[in-house]
Amino acid sequence: MSAEDLERRLSKLEDSQDHLEQSIIQLNTTIALLNQTVETMSKNEEKRQQLRDRSVLFVIGGLISSAMAWIIRGGLGQ
Repeated sequence: MSAEDLERRLSKLEDSQDHLEQSIIQLNTTIALLNQTVETMSKNEEKRQQLRDRSVLFVIGGLISSAMAWIIRGGLGQ
């Protein structure tokens, strides 16, 4: 191999390494954004679940209150 051939191959290797480093940086950025998106989605789902739970408890509480009020007022004996 000639010196010129080695220089050309070294240049290609450097270009390839630069390209790989840029790809790794882009992948790291993409992974960070995906992690942030997953965390945001998890928080939103947790908030929705809490709202559903509170709504169900409110409805059940209302039914129990109505039943107790009906019983206290005399129930079937009215």
